[in-house]
Amino acid sequence: MYFLIPILILIILTFTGAFFAAVWLPTKKEDFDRITKLAGLRPGMLFYDLGSGDGELLFYLSKKYNVNCVGIEISPLLFLYSKIKSLFYKNVKIYYGDFYKYDLSKADIVYIFLLPKSYARLRKKLETELRKDVKIILSSWPFEDCEPNQIDKKEKAFTYYSYITKENGYL
Repeated sequence: MYFLIPILILIILTFTGAFFAAVWLPTKKEDFDRITKLAGLRPGMLFYDLGSGDGELLFYLSKKYNVNCVGIEISPLLFLYSKIKSLFYKNVKIYYGDFYKYDLSKADIVYIFLLPKSYARLRKKLETELRKDVKIILSSWPFEDCEPNQIDKKEKAFTYYSYITKENGYL
């Protein structure tokens, strides 16, 4: 019976994000280049991943495109894994905690793979903090009442929605 305790702790640490509208479902590696195309990445850009999980997207972008990357993760176990791995990548920074408490104003691109129930609050944060011409890429679900600039839809795969902020960060 006591052997279940470490398993339960591991499950809780891994899926902490589920309590914050962020169930850990990693972005598929075969989608990384689709996201890159939507983002229009250039070397030196600053790419934020809100709920970065294991950070694999950030490590890929940093290495292949020489992009500066910031990941914010609330799950202690996923944060620890990606933080340790980030020590080997000069362009990747991983932060622990609730991304609502972090300043996103320097971002060129913000990537989001969260449940839509968090979108209303998140959209207010983005519109308050982001400057004009920042790209926002959503995985799977679009913002309500807001037309995306681009949609990347592929059969039997996630759909990605790209938005570009206007004056004062509004979508």
